[in-house]
Amino acid sequence: MSSLGKDSLLTLWAIPKKKDVPLILDAKQTIDKKLKGPAFPIHMTLAGQFDLNLSKAKILEEEMANAIDPIEISYKGYGMKDYFFQAFYVKVNLNQDLQTTRSKICDILKIENEEFMPHLSLYYGKQALEKKQSLLTELPDIEGSFMAETFYLVSFDPENIEWKILNSINLGERGHD
Repeated sequence: MSSLGKDSLLTLWAIPKKKDVPLILDAKQTIDKKLKGPAFPIHMTLAGQFDLNLSKAKILEEEMANAIDPIEISYKGYGMKDYFFQAFYVKVNLNQDLQTTRSKICDILKIENEEFMPHLSLYYGKQALEKKQSLLTELPDIEGSFMAETFYLVSFDPENIEWKILNSINLGERGHD
């Protein structure tokens, strides 16, 4: 990663362990070969575009670690949109646990809990729907879940599709007085 651009955004990601999502990694590799998208890790964005000065970051990270327990993320099937950052993805089930976790995150970060469409991106870019749909026959049927035990504070530069993990937050680690 080169240094990130001035328009970088702060985002919060859940990144599955590679051993937990082999079929998703296979699907991403197949899609990358055909569509030649930018490289990025499999992740689910939980919150984006929030302001956080680094002195407050530590407090918020501790608050998040205390308030949020590890969560099981369930996924099934593929989705695609005519939107660069949701061009091709694995659909994530927005169940009650995930909704509650998202609400807690928004409260802690003091951001609006706006529409949330959880997904695991496989490809960023602009390709015709037909071209993306034609790949579906080459992809494995996908259904499963993984445990998100850590959230990652990530600086993401949408102009250059570059990211930098700033810190990890281990969930469910209760602070002791």
